[in-house]
Amino acid sequence: MQEYRYSAKFYDRILFPFIRPIRKRVISLVKKYRYHAILDVCCGTGDQLKLLKKHGFDAEGIDISDAMLSVARNGEPKADCFHQDAAQMHYEDAKFDLVMTAFALHEKEHETARKIVEEMFRVTAGGGDMLIVDYELGEKTSTLSKVLIYFIEWLAGGEHYRNFRTYNKKGGLPALLSDIALTEVERHYFARHGIVLLLLRREDNDSLTE
Repeated sequence: MQEYRYSAKFYDRILFPFIRPIRKRVISLVKKYRYHAILDVCCGTGDQLKLLKKHGFDAEGIDISDAMLSVARNGEPKADCFHQDAAQMHYEDAKFDLVMTAFALHEKEHETARKIVEEMFRVTAGGGDMLIVDYELGEKTSTLSKVLIYFIEWLAGGEHYRNFRTYNKKGGLPALLSDIALTEVERHYFARHGIVLLLLRREDNDSLTE
C-alpha cells in the first residue's frame, strides 16, 4: 500500500497518545485468556506485536505494506511480520488461538474488509477468539470525538477517506460481522465511545454462515 510509503516511520509517534490505552487493554486481555498462538492481521508497524513480546508472548503478524513491515522489522524487540494479503492468507484453517486486527477494516473497500473478516474467522481455532478494534460512531459518541475522527480520516485523504465514509454508511463493524458465527465475549470503548474493542469467540463447531 503506497499510502504508507512516507508516513510509516512517523505513524506510531503521531498516534501513540491515542492508541496506547488500547494497546494496554489488548495486553491485559491476552494475559487474562492466556492465548498461545496469536496473529495480528494488518499489523502495520508491529507496535502491538513488540509490546506482546515485551510481556513474554510470541505472536506474528501480516501486512501488505512493505513500508510498514520495514518499520516492524527494526528496533528491539523486532516484530515477526510477513508480507501477506489479509484477504487471502496462506495459513491453514484454525491455526491461531487469537486473531486480531486494529484500525484496518474501515480503510478498506467494504468487500475487501468483509473478506478479511472471513479469513480471520477461518484461521481462528474452534474455541479461539477474534479481537477487532475500529471506529464505532453512534449516538453515544461525543461530538468532539466524531469531529476528530473525521478530521484524522480526512487528512488520510483519497481512497482511505472514501472507504471510511462507506464503512460508516454501511453500518461499520456490525455489517462486516453479520452472519458470522461469533459470540461476543467482551466489549470496551475508547475515545468517548468513538472506538470499540470487540472480543469475539468462535465456538468449536461454528462455521461461516453463507
